[in-house]
Amino acid sequence: MARRSKGEGSLYQASDKSWVCQYKVDGQRRTKRFKRKSDAKAFMDALSAVTAEVPTTFAGQPQKQTATVITMSEWMDRWLEDYARPTVKLSTYGSYELYIRAHIKPQIGGLYLNTLTTDDLQRFFNERGKSGNLKVQGGLSPKTLTNMRNMLHLALGQAVKNGLMQRNVVEGVRLPKNQRQEMRVLDREEQERLILAARLAPEPAAFGIIFDLFTGLRLGELCGLRWENVSMEHQVFQVCETRNRLPNYDSSIEAATSVRTVATTKTENSRRTVYLLDDLFHDLESYKAIQDSIARQYPGYNPEGYVSCQENGQPYEPRTYQDLFKRCVRQAGIPDANFHALRHTFATRSLEQGMDVVTLSRLLGHANPSITLDKYGHALDDHKKASIGKLGELYSGTRKIPPVTTRSKAAKNRWER
Repeated sequence: MARRSKGEGSLYQASDKSWVCQYKVDGQRRTKRFKRKSDAKAFMDALSAVTAEVPTTFAGQPQKQTATVITMSEWMDRWLEDYARPTVKLSTYGSYELYIRAHIKPQIGGLYLNTLTTDDLQRFFNERGKSGNLKVQGGLSPKTLTNMRNMLHLALGQAVKNGLMQRNVVEGVRLPKNQRQEMRVLDREEQERLILAARLAPEPAAFGIIFDLFTGLRLGELCGLRWENVSMEHQVFQVCETRNRLPNYDSSIEAATSVRTVATTKTENSRRTVYLLDDLFHDLESYKAIQDSIARQYPGYNPEGYVSCQENGQPYEPRTYQDLFKRCVRQAGIPDANFHALRHTFATRSLEQGMDVVTLSRLLGHANPSITLDKYGHALDDHKKASIGKLGELYSGTRKIPPVTTRSKAAKNRWER
């Protein structure tokens, strides 16, 4: 083993076959043991890198060298609890926790933060893209890889701010392009059949399917909508809560997951105001009258005031409402479609009817119009064709100019010069 410079510590094998690292921090001798020589050497390399980065003098005065050597596992745990948990939604926290526990720790958790390289992360993402799927054979999707990279960018960016590494090495990682998935959009005939099936369904809450076709809510937003957020006077409602099944991180709760309504939607733009069509509003009034009638007969019915509630008055969770949607889809004789197809259908019909992208983006709660255009730009083809057609009269006026073939030779020469 190459001899280390003074102050970089020493590495040797003890009688019990463990590998011992001896080093100094702020003048005090420290010892750390490892089972494998490779792990001990990685630690000493990280320690040497820290020592090299900290100046021994400043303004001619000796300085203490405080070595901070921390593994990816240690830092990601600290970042998740101290920096992410207080600032992100519970669902986002759950995604981060899964990425760290199932992917980062087993693969690169033992690497030291200050010696981590872009190559290390590139190899990690390449491997996860080939064989990182935990449920089936194969790799993680480009979208999941992108989400994980975004999380690491935040975590390592904080590490840079904390002085634990020199730069954010994840910035150089290249990922495969996110393949556009084919969206399921109901055609107009399917849409009419589904509306009829929802009207004939024995469950009154099937009205939510019709409601969603003309508002474009996410499933969690529909299940989390309460009457208190609906203005019957102004025919408008506020999207400000979402109801979803989320993991439990409280050790006192036995269930792994529970359904909760939280007062934060997917993004800041998701908290929005949606106006109702006159006919849709009248149907909503009729639906509310049914709930009010049941509540008069059975005190305590729907105590939390959800717009979509079961016949026993309990709120729907997304998975249960998805089952109701599937029954209506089968009744309508429509090939398989999930609930999100209603949102896609609303967006497509809106563009087909001439709604501008900025307005649609706000109704859908997208962060910016470019997301809407990227997702639903295909629906603008007919609209673009019709818009170009409106220029026909203007072009017809130019037909009075003689065509190129009738111009004089001298004029042609002047043009060419």
